[in-house]
Order: sequence, then structure tokens, then C-alpha cells
Amino acid sequence: MKKIIPLFFLSFLVAACLPQDMQVPQSPLLPFLERKSGLIAYIGLDGNAYISDQAGRHLTQVTTDAQLPDNQSGAFRFYQYPTWSADGRLLAIVGVSGESDGQNRSEMFIKSIDEEGIDRVYSSESRHPFYLYWSPDNAAVSFLSTDSAGQSILLQSVSVDGGDPLVLDTGSPYYWSWAPDGRTMIVHTGGAASSSPEHMAFLQVNSEITEDAVDSVPASFQAPAWSPDGRRILLARLNDNEKKEIVITDSTGAFEKTLAEFSVNTSFAWSPDSGLVAYIEGDRETTAGTLGRLHVVDLETSEDFFQDEDVYAFFWSPNSRKLAYLKPRIVEGDTADQQVLLLELHMLDTVSSETKQLFTFQPTNQFSAVLPYFDQYHQSVTIWSPDSNNLVLSFIDQKGNPGIAIVAASGQLEPRILAGGYLAFWSWK
Repeated sequence: MKKIIPLFFLSFLVAACLPQDMQVPQSPLLPFLERKSGLIAYIGLDGNAYISDQAGRHLTQVTTDAQLPDNQSGAFRFYQYPTWSADGRLLAIVGVSGESDGQNRSEMFIKSIDEEGIDRVYSSESRHPFYLYWSPDNAAVSFLSTDSAGQSILLQSVSVDGGDPLVLDTGSPYYWSWAPDGRTMIVHTGGAASSSPEHMAFLQVNSEITEDAVDSVPASFQAPAWSPDGRRILLARLNDNEKKEIVITDSTGAFEKTLAEFSVNTSFAWSPDSGLVAYIEGDRETTAGTLGRLHVVDLETSEDFFQDEDVYAFFWSPNSRKLAYLKPRIVEGDTADQQVLLLELHMLDTVSSETKQLFTFQPTNQFSAVLPYFDQYHQSVTIWSPDSNNLVLSFIDQKGNPGIAIVAASGQLEPRILAGGYLAFWSWK
């Protein structure tokens, strides 16, 4: 009897035999037949929030009332900042409404994938959320917002059950990392442009809020990072010789070892298994973020086993085996004075130390806004599928249309379009 090889299996078979830098078109059947992993939340072209699987099926329209303004002063309503809870069951989004020349209102909604409808848990006309970060126990959303006077940043928290939001702290700029227990965070806030001095501290958010200072002078970095296993913390400080260094402390902030010294600025993130650290050693001053040499360090051996130049952001895969990183490239636009940002997506296999370039794309404005602060966003959202096989990217096509693309981490299948949209993130599970 003659065997018939299914088309989707044949595409896998062909891809497995290809040279490393070659791609084949994805079979139209593949998105529907491949194993699904997690869910994707995205903001569509109409300004509403959507949830789907990686094939674009089982589509849920989370909101239906977005409104694009008819003119520059017309009424509007749109949604942004889709952020999944750690268990992948809840999605938080922010809705903004008003008129271009009038008072705007911000609201936060939570959608359960197991229930119909959405619940409003926050509303304000003066304190507008602009970054969301779920507590590890999935019980509350911590978030940054403007204050009423617009002079500082508030760190607030709101329960999934609603109720009055709780102001945890204030400062500008503001970065933080949750401990896995969901009761403690380490914060880095303040600076020369702020009314409060730059400092690091532990913030306890139990029945009472208490703050304990970290006895170190912060160096040039943004977000501290608690290790996923809860045992250690990454931060940057000035040492006794006034040198900038990335250090690892224990969970109480006590010094364990120096990871590296740097001269300009830095950003970093743990691998999900807490065994590797990737960091960017900035080699030039930037208005936001870090641009420079990427390092990947094995903490067990202290080996700095991979480096690459001109890296702007990176994202660990859930299995810690892959590191997706982005290198910016500026090209000329349609007019002589126009410049366009392109991003090269590279993939590192941390076991073999082999790399490949997967995709070059123009990011949407919404995704571009994430990248300078990827070290903070790395802790609250992910572009990786839970099985570490695919990524979701928000890009602009050659006709100028914003879209959401699914990119195979293997690099041996061409990216495919999921939907039109501005910003997308995968659920953690």
C-alpha cells in the first residue's frame, strides 16, 4: 500500500533538511494542524482587543466599542497594553476614551478566558495607566500611572475583584521586579530629573506597605530583576572604586558576586531556569534603553560564552534554550529627510551557541515603544509561545499596514500573518 505524506508533515520534513539560512513557505494547512500553545492577545486595527490561538482561530473579540475619531477633535475610544496573568487565565487591558480637545478617561478591564464579558476594575480621569505588571499570584495588577498633577509617576495596584486602587509608591522614573512569592518587590526609582534621589529598595506589599533601602548606589541601569527561582537578584551599582558593575545578590540584597563591569549603561534579564544571564553592555549614550554588546553568561561556570554587537533588546524563550535578540538598522524612507527603523531578529541557541538571522521588519510604533524598556517588559509580557517554538511580532508591511506575524524560532519557515494589528503578546501558559 502506498503511503501518503500529509502536506503539513512534508513541510516539516523539508524544513528539517534545509541549510541553516534557508526558508520554505509555510503550508496553508500548517497553522491549523500544528499543536497549539497558549493564546495571543492583540490590539486590532479597529482599536479593539482580541484573543486567538496562533492560527487565528477560536477568535474572541474582547472589546467591541472602540471608536476612531472622525476628525482631530472628535470623540475616540481605543484599547492598549494587553497583559497576561502568569497563569494565562486572565488578560488586563487599558481603555482610553474622550475627545482630543477635552478630558480623557482611562479604565482598566480584566478578561477571564473562562467567562463571558469583561470586568472594569479601575477608572480615572487624572491617573492614566501606561504599564501593567501582574503580581505572580494572579491576584492583582500592579501598574504605573501619571499622578493628578502630572509631575511624577505612581505605582498602584488593583485587585482582580476591583475595589479602590492602592498607591504603593511614587517616583520618576520607576522600575521594579516582583519576587515569586508575590509579597515583595525590589524597586529602582528617582534620579537627577526627579524630585526624589535615585535609590533601590525592597517594597513589602502585605497588609501594610513597608520600604527597606538597599545599601548600594545605583549605576546606569533601569530595571532590577529577581531570578525566577526567587533565590537571587540582578542589579547594577557603583562599587567602592566608583566603577559601574552588574552584581548578583541573594534574596535579601546581600552581595554574592560581580557579573561584569561596564562603562556607559546596561540592561539585563534572567533565563527562565535562572541558570543564565543575558545583558547588554551599552557603548554609547542613548535617550532611552541600551545599545551595545550582548553577553550571555553561564552562572554555574561563570563563562561568558556568547557575544554580539549592536544589540538593542532581547527576549528569553520559556525553555531557556533560545534567546531572540534585535539589532536596529536605519534606512532611508520615501523622502530624502525620512528615516525608517528596521529590526533584525536574530536567534541564539544557548546549547550550541549557533545563531541565525530570522526576519527583518519594521516594528509598529507600539512595539517600538516597548523596546527601550525591554528589561522591564521582559518581566511582564512575552513574545514567545509557551512551547518555545514560535514568536509573535508586531510589524508594518511594505504597504504600510500594521500587522501581527507568527515567526518560527527554527528560522526554516517563512513568517505568516496572523491578523492586522498594532501590538501582540503571547500568554505565559
